[in-house]
Amino acid sequence: MEILLAMKGMGLFEGLPEGELSRLSQGAGWRTYAPGEFVFHQGSEADNFHVLYAGVLKLFRSTAEGKEQTVYLAEDGEPFCLCTLYGTRVLPVSALAMTSCRVLVFAWERMEEQMRSSPQVLLNIVRVLNTRLMHSYRMIEDLGLRSIHQRVASFLVHSARAQGQDAPRVTLSVARQEVAKILGTTPETISRILVRLCQDGLIEARGREISILNLPALADMAG
Repeated sequence: MEILLAMKGMGLFEGLPEGELSRLSQGAGWRTYAPGEFVFHQGSEADNFHVLYAGVLKLFRSTAEGKEQTVYLAEDGEPFCLCTLYGTRVLPVSALAMTSCRVLVFAWERMEEQMRSSPQVLLNIVRVLNTRLMHSYRMIEDLGLRSIHQRVASFLVHSARAQGQDAPRVTLSVARQEVAKILGTTPETISRILVRLCQDGLIEARGREISILNLPALADMAG
């Protein structure tokens, strides 16, 4: 019953009739992860379909030399690593819990059966994939075409809009070290740029709480 109630509040299962939700919930289970614990590793084989119920997960790629690039931060209610739905089951990224996380796990066979029989599930998955694709386009543009000052400004503007605050405010879900990995720089550089933005009167920063004082000017800086 708890799994069924959890599924009803997730966008991935929006529009599914009660009977389909009930069938899909059969055999599903919970897994919990402590901060710093891996859900899976890059290069391993996907054995289940995962949906993050609560917490923050980092999806990232790494090299043999130990370099990392954060690809996406998954938050409450989001499925992750959808690229293994079709074709290869080899996971292209690692998933690491940044906070205490609770994950809803479905057997691949049950999820595939549901997708074959329900256009609604496929439509919901396409919506998620479209959002992720737009995120990837923006990341490519930021890393390849913008200066680090523009990247930080862009990150703050998009974060404020995504969090939907009337008075623009950003609450960082991860430490500045992780933000640096997303933006392809160092934590020290992030701190210096935030100090400069404060001095210019564009933001106020207190730990992970950042108030945007002049959103139009910050958007102009982001380009």
